[in-house]
Amino acid sequence: MTMSVPLAKDAANNMTTPEKPEKAEVAARHVLCVGAGPAGLTAAYLLSKRKIPVTVIEADAVYLGGISKTVSYKGFLCDIGGHRFYTKSAEVRDLWDEFLGEDFLRRPRKSRIHYRGKLFDYPLRIGNILRKLSPIQLIWCMLSYLRVSLFPIRNPRNFEEFVTNYFGRRIFQIFFKTYTEKVWGMKCSEISADWAAQRIKGLTLGSAIRDMLSFGGKSRPVIKTLIDSFHYPRKGPGMMWQSVGRKIEGWGGSIEMGCRAVRLRRLDGGGWEVVSRTGQGAETRHKADVVVSSVSLRELVAGIEPAP
Repeated sequence: MTMSVPLAKDAANNMTTPEKPEKAEVAARHVLCVGAGPAGLTAAYLLSKRKIPVTVIEADAVYLGGISKTVSYKGFLCDIGGHRFYTKSAEVRDLWDEFLGEDFLRRPRKSRIHYRGKLFDYPLRIGNILRKLSPIQLIWCMLSYLRVSLFPIRNPRNFEEFVTNYFGRRIFQIFFKTYTEKVWGMKCSEISADWAAQRIKGLTLGSAIRDMLSFGGKSRPVIKTLIDSFHYPRKGPGMMWQSVGRKIEGWGGSIEMGCRAVRLRRLDGGGWEVVSRTGQGAETRHKADVVVSSVSLRELVAGIEPAP
């Protein structure tokens, strides 16, 4: 037994009519998408738009969007984790606009760091820093940065060493250490340096100082960590994925909720058989020419038959 996609009450008054599907570009083959997060739903959206038969199966019985869902709790809409929409790709931005239209809003960013009873603007701003950090703290920060500039940590292995190399130990302790450990629930010394490079790509103390001291002049490429505005769906990211789900079904696609894929068996004649299981234990067998999976690789590999 499977469930059809529920429409969240908060989105019921924002129904969108799917655009006319494009002419099929390839011979119609049934595609099954495992997972109804942003990746699985976007794949299904683009396939359905091209008149390619598609079925999406999702373990969550209520919400679309995966970790980008928005849940309703006592009349309030709550995001699961913080999400903001920012891209330098015009193609991706156009796709977001296509998903939501006027409900995709631009919002100013307001981020602040709490340190010793004071709130510091982030991205860092020179006036804010000078007013709130004591002269002694500023001197310690600059000396710390100077030291690591002269004697950098060779081949940084973790988040702590990577950020210390970029900013100095003092600034790492003030603005990065406690925040990162609270958000991710593990010590900075246990987080990979590769992960740190992606999180703060392009941001250094030098670039932050140049950004703080800039008053117009020649524009520089925007560093993702320093953006001061972003796009956001009017009622949270889940609103976007509810809209995508409606369009998929409007074009003839199917979304089956409360079904977890437990086995993916390769058929001798080509194609796949995917077995899904509901929370009550009932199993359903799906046949598909192609499977697009957006679940974790560990979960996917464990369920493939014959075993890789």
